[in-house]
Amino acid sequence: MPMPSDPLAAVTHPDPTPYYRGLAARRPFYRDEALGLWVAAGAAEVEAVLAHPASRVRPLAQPVPPALAGSPAGAMFGGLIRMNDGAWNAPLKGVLRKRMGALELAGMRQRVSALAQDFPFDPTQPGATVNHWMFSLPVLAVADALGLAVTGRPGVAVQAAAQVTAFARAMSPLATSQETAAGSEAATWLQAWMRERLSAGEPDLAPGRPLDALRREALAAGVAQEVIATNAIGLLIQACEATAGLVGNMLVRLGREMAQDRHPDASGALRDVAALVLREDPPVQNTRRFLAADARLCGADLKAGDAVLLVLAAASLDERVPADSARPWTFGAGRHACPGDALAVSVAQAVVAALLVRGADPAALLRAFRYRPSLNTRIPHFL
Repeated sequence: MPMPSDPLAAVTHPDPTPYYRGLAARRPFYRDEALGLWVAAGAAEVEAVLAHPASRVRPLAQPVPPALAGSPAGAMFGGLIRMNDGAWNAPLKGVLRKRMGALELAGMRQRVSALAQDFPFDPTQPGATVNHWMFSLPVLAVADALGLAVTGRPGVAVQAAAQVTAFARAMSPLATSQETAAGSEAATWLQAWMRERLSAGEPDLAPGRPLDALRREALAAGVAQEVIATNAIGLLIQACEATAGLVGNMLVRLGREMAQDRHPDASGALRDVAALVLREDPPVQNTRRFLAADARLCGADLKAGDAVLLVLAAASLDERVPADSARPWTFGAGRHACPGDALAVSVAQAVVAALLVRGADPAALLRAFRYRPSLNTRIPHFL
């Protein structure tokens, strides 16, 4: 099998692991002229770029992707703190990290199982059913963990999950004009829905629930209500494609183990599979940073405006890192590290468990699947 042509092609390659290992070992930081990007593939190099004060999540002259600019989707994108740098988002970022760290993860399998009752499993179309569950259930599991009433309300649950998925797809640089338009419609719906959920006296959000605490603390820190609503939606968006990728890649891994007659016991199997997938076949394979000023990075001189592709999947496989210090990089690090990493792993394991209970067969799914077109997220699409 030929190696991927570049790190972007590796995202949907059938087996990019040898390529990533070689990249981290032999080209930990280099300039790819064909892509017009600097590339950081080694663990130390990725960490250095993430930590550098000149690194930004968006180009200074392009805070919103051009395809979304001037639309409701663009307005919502521009309000997401994970898509922004600067002091203005520090108060809300601190509240989000605190609240996400305090979420109750015990009993996640039971909670996801209850949510799954609203989603039929069609044994005649297992691939389509799994694809739908992968994107919908993680969104609803996070909504439920935040205290939003979605369990036992199939109409609300299905629509909320569909709108989050539509917006997430519109954020992709590969989005079609139809997907971009659908993303704007979704942004309008989601903003109105979340404003209602956050309003005083809303019965779906009783006092003491996590989202209520988040709202109260953020308002006390001077954060505007609209910004709180946007970033509460952002938590659901983060649960969408990346967690779908983790669920799907766990199913692929389980299918391969079953094909080799390995059937680990259920008690620790999903936890172990999740850990292996996060390091060896992670959902988020790369991310980008943009230089706001000239900088000396990893022995090279970069100019303001230069873009760096951080190959997180390669950094996780960097053999220069001692085994006892190795870590998965898919959740990032530093200022924009994902605050919901523990929640995402817990939800993914619970969704896979629910699928297995309902009859999903990973070995059968493995016989017909491809990877969704993407430049950064590795998500199986089962046929």
